[in-house]
Amino acid sequence: MKFYTTSIAIFLAFCSQFSWAQQEGIEEEYRTFTGGNGVELEAVLLNRDDENKTAQLLLKNGKRATVPFDKLSEQDQEYVKSWSKEKAIFLRSCRGLTIRQLLELRGYEPIKFELEGNAIMLKGKLNGKVAKIQVDTGAGTTLMHSPFVEAAGCEIGPLEHKVWGVAGFQPAGYAEVPSLEIGSSVFKDERIMSADRNFNMPKGHKQNEDILLGAEYLIKLETVISYKERTIFFRPDNSDKVEITKNDEDDDDFSFRIFKTKSGKTIRGKMVGKTESAAQIELQNGKTQLVSLFTLSDEDKEYAYSWSEQKAIFMQHCRSLTVEELLALREYQSFKYDRRGNHIFVDGTLNDNEVVWMIDTGAHNSLLHVNSAEKFGCEVGPMDKKVYGIGGWAPAAATGVNKITLGDATLTNRTLLATDMKRHSEDKEQDYVGLFGADYMRELEAVITYRESRIFLRQ
Repeated sequence: MKFYTTSIAIFLAFCSQFSWAQQEGIEEEYRTFTGGNGVELEAVLLNRDDENKTAQLLLKNGKRATVPFDKLSEQDQEYVKSWSKEKAIFLRSCRGLTIRQLLELRGYEPIKFELEGNAIMLKGKLNGKVAKIQVDTGAGTTLMHSPFVEAAGCEIGPLEHKVWGVAGFQPAGYAEVPSLEIGSSVFKDERIMSADRNFNMPKGHKQNEDILLGAEYLIKLETVISYKERTIFFRPDNSDKVEITKNDEDDDDFSFRIFKTKSGKTIRGKMVGKTESAAQIELQNGKTQLVSLFTLSDEDKEYAYSWSEQKAIFMQHCRSLTVEELLALREYQSFKYDRRGNHIFVDGTLNDNEVVWMIDTGAHNSLLHVNSAEKFGCEVGPMDKKVYGIGGWAPAAATGVNKITLGDATLTNRTLLATDMKRHSEDKEQDYVGLFGADYMRELEAVITYRESRIFLRQ
């Protein structure tokens, strides 16, 4: 394979004046391209035409060259074929955007959370009463504290059901819930399991949360959890809130953000410009509306003030990138997790043995099944400790672990608790070794996405 056989002059005969940086607002990054005859030149790959099998290059002299694939070296052909314009633009122009900004641009509502110990805590409302909510990926279904449910005026049915946790089980019943609100997400006329969370707890124990928000709602809202930014992201348009409607032409359109005014009005659109006092918002019907910054909620006013051309470039060129692709470009490694029912499981290792872990943000600290700890060479101490959870408390042992890995993320020389997670079952074995809890998720700056069934970690 060779460049045009006569000379570089013929190669440049395809060129025309072109300023990529001027037209796209992108910093130029050059690569050395080599022809089959060994001729080298510095250029930026601008675009790829698969139909005509040509690559468009920007040369250092500011000219543009259209080059057939077969005039490039085999290595350069592979590069061109694997190249993504969206990713290239993102890396050159949008690298500085935070995870929060990227998700806001894709229609997610960010909600800052507090960490109490390692627990993710939010504020919400149950039937209009302010509720303290813990986000629990390990809870297959949401569970409410029955005294709080009754105080909120909700009726609880007969306690003819059981809920299970690491400490056992306890009786529970369904509550009729007129409304559950978390940020802009509103659910109407729900039936949610309720139980007395003080059941079998030590005297004087006070329940810390009113609601354990379980996986069924996290799935519905296509939740993203970012430990580094201490922010959880929901898609409110997946709830029952009637004021927020999806784009009729594209029921899965990520290009719009939910703006809220101080008066409670909701505007769904994308910001395309701004003045000193107003945000220019393009609505779903294609019309543009100027909205005074002073009428927006404090959070949306802050967003409008921080809006930038960088974000505009992202919306114009990069919005088709998935959350997985965006985080991979931010040097996160990711795992496709296995969802059984509503629980999340990932492959990893324990002391260099291939095992499966359950991801559980509701577990303040990671926890091993004692049989698995013994089987895989952990140093299990006496059962003189306690673990607490649904059903009360259970005996546990301090356990030394040499090594835990998920992908390239490695944790060494750790001590965690081990308990009999199958104490109420005749079969003492289970197919996962324990709970990969919030302590390690926080340490590894985890991001969990429900839409794409992935977990992202960064050592």
